[in-house]
Amino acid sequence: MSDDSAPKGVNDLVAGGRYRLLERIGSGATGTVWRAHDDLLDREVAVKQPRLPGGPGDEDRRRAAHRLHHEARAAALVDHPSAVAILDVVEEDGQPEAAGDGPPWIVMELIRGESLHETLTRGPLDPAEAARVGLAVLGALRAAHAVGIVHREVKPANVLLGPDGRVGLTGFGLAHTPDPPAAALPGSPDFAAPERRAGRDAGPASDLWSLGALLRTAVADTGPLDPLVRRLLSPDPDGRPDPAQAAAELEAVVAASRARLELESR
Repeated sequence: MSDDSAPKGVNDLVAGGRYRLLERIGSGATGTVWRAHDDLLDREVAVKQPRLPGGPGDEDRRRAAHRLHHEARAAALVDHPSAVAILDVVEEDGQPEAAGDGPPWIVMELIRGESLHETLTRGPLDPAEAARVGLAVLGALRAAHAVGIVHREVKPANVLLGPDGRVGLTGFGLAHTPDPPAAALPGSPDFAAPERRAGRDAGPASDLWSLGALLRTAVADTGPLDPLVRRLLSPDPDGRPDPAQAAAELEAVVAASRARLELESR
């Protein structure tokens, strides 16, 4: 229960009886993200309101909602410092659909900062910083793959950069849902692996292709990242490096940059 001192929300809209929506902080093909106040624990969180096909009572919508409920809860098993944590899965109070048939609202930790997409509007990253970001994203992906979750939406808009240097990969609550037709892929197709664009199943290697596309986009010149990026972007999933190989190469780029800075500071 909230009291009179609780923050005023957007038209007093409350999800799950406790998450009071305060302001919209992002919107895309897969849904809308709100900054919200958790009235029970008195903390701020992020709440994603997924966008599903059809209308109330539509069978396709009902199936999509049920699948999303299941997969959002499965995604909550992803445990890594660079994976934005899913805290709860609820339904909006007053949902017109029958219980369990409405879209789940996905409650996540709130990372203050900006997305990599927003950062890149001011200019590219240097290769060492891109490698650091890529290494964090790769760590979150490895944790997801270990519990059977394929992200499918690795792109700059889903990479959050905190003021303390933290990198957070979000979007796990919508991971591993069935792919739409290639012509209707959500978001930018620039970050969708060739097999996804061709309408084939996406697996962990598809996320690695998307990581390669993200690294290529983040820098003006791939430089020391070039050999890895080329292999990550192989059209053949079997031709891409495994996550351990990719991590070792990214770590080498970060270490080389640190060593160079240490020499220059002497």
